[in-house]
Amino acid sequence: MRTVRWMVLGVSLAVAGAGCGKSDDGPPAYEHDRQASVRSAELEDGKASYEMYCAGCHGVSGDGRGEAAAFMTPTPRNFQLANFKFSSTRSGLLPTDADLKRSIRKGLKGSAMPPWELLPDRTVDALIVYIKTFSPKWEERSVSAAIPFVTDPYASKKDKSRAIARGEVVYHGFATCWTCHPSYVSEDKINEHLVAMENPTRDVFRPGLSESEGKPNSEGEMVFPPDFLRDYVRAGASIEDIYRAIGAGITGTAMPTWIDSMEFPAADGKPLVQQADIWALAYYIEDLIRRRPKLLQADKLVLRKRTEGIYLTSERPVYTEDAAAGDTEEFEDDEDAEEFIED
Repeated sequence: MRTVRWMVLGVSLAVAGAGCGKSDDGPPAYEHDRQASVRSAELEDGKASYEMYCAGCHGVSGDGRGEAAAFMTPTPRNFQLANFKFSSTRSGLLPTDADLKRSIRKGLKGSAMPPWELLPDRTVDALIVYIKTFSPKWEERSVSAAIPFVTDPYASKKDKSRAIARGEVVYHGFATCWTCHPSYVSEDKINEHLVAMENPTRDVFRPGLSESEGKPNSEGEMVFPPDFLRDYVRAGASIEDIYRAIGAGITGTAMPTWIDSMEFPAADGKPLVQQADIWALAYYIEDLIRRRPKLLQADKLVLRKRTEGIYLTSERPVYTEDAAAGDTEEFEDDEDAEEFIED
């Protein structure tokens, strides 16, 4: 009789296990159903939040052409292209969820993108899930890892003058950032830094060396690299934010990924530059930001002409040179002496 009871119990357990849908190939069927239900709910939440907070600028279809977009410079991000400028991943690669969350939470200073600091984490997570539905890239590609944050050799030093001096040399002599950004030293000093970095000197420099050089981005829009003595740093001006922007680069612009180019030997075989020099560059730029005047004089304001008609897609309107002649942007006084990275 006891044997019969055990046999009945065994059959009952087997039936119960089969009823859960469990197989050797994966989790139970109900687990898949639950995950699908959770994702569906998250997408619905993300869609509702997107239409409430984002569609007015980024557009209902995520194309960056919301009703308010026509009045904005720079234009809102086109999520269909999935070219996210500010990321911890290398230029041209998809950003991590942490990157997207950072942009939503902190906003982009100097643009119409505000910081959404008060949104619940659940809402931000749902927004990220929904934003990814606008581009097939999220299904076609895997997200790459963030660039490494190498050890900061200057972190423990209260006096950052050595880091700033090194950053000036790397900025002007190795990375030659002044080909896009302004130079902050004289032409003679640039040549000194070029020699220090084992580069040839130059007799001729670009016109407007002390100003930013405007260049089209990947979508054909004219953008200006930041002048750190006057412009906002869009993605943040903390030392970590600046390191990330330099190391990873800015997707869709001429700003390259530097983390992979900072291991270069000198003629004697010793390192000419190392990845830790990105920290030196970051401290140098941070120092420039601190040195900017709290108020710019009226005769020091910069007018940058953003000529239309250079779009790479025929869907954009084409403007004549006459129509674009008045299209300028005046940079306002930076009263709080904070930040900027435009492009």
